[in-house]
Amino acid sequence: MWKILFVVSAFVTLVISRPQGPGELPEPYEYQYEVKDPEKDLFFDKSESGDATGKVTGRYSVLMPDKRLMIVTYSVEGESGFVPQITFQDNANPF
Repeated sequence: MWKILFVVSAFVTLVISRPQGPGELPEPYEYQYEVKDPEKDLFFDKSESGDATGKVTGRYSVLMPDKRLMIVTYSVEGESGFVPQITFQDNANPF
């Protein structure tokens, strides 16, 4: 029974994670997460979305040890690759 379950779950995983073939349009998606731990001065977050044309836009931020918040906004479209814009916010308090 376990062997059959393993084979079925492996097949489902392969079907779901199959790469896009030529001529297939990308699936739109969106996700985000955030981690906060004030006791350890730990903060980071991220949000990203991709559209049906393949364009990806996103943003992530990290609280640096010197209390600055590094914010990276980025896009990926066509042949341009990863295009980031990095800014810093002094004396940030994301908690």
